Amino acid sequence: MAIVVAVMLKYFAIEAYQIPSGSMQPTLMGSPEANVFARILVDKLSSPFRDPERWEVCVFKYPLDRSKSFIKRLVGMPGEELRVQYGDLWTRKDSS
Repeated sequence: MAIVVAVMLKYFAIEAYQIPSGSMQPTLMGSPEANVFARILVDKLSSPFRDPERWEVCVFKYPLDRSKSFIKRLVGMPGEELRVQYGDLWTRKDSS
């Protein structure tokens, strides 16, 4: 019974992910060379019922290889233009 409950939780409620790279440093660490990986728990229940927020961590399947999951931070919102200049992120409302 415990195995069935664990599988149901993994597919429908909460899933654990490991940060594979250093792309989200300094808040979430990942380094295969140092064998250091941060771990996060993803809430799958509430996401269909609310809009995502800026700087929220998002998990999605890599479109070219559905077996891989990408863990990234949401920076742009609908209707915005983004520009990265000298390491700074600039946003503005879409002018079109």
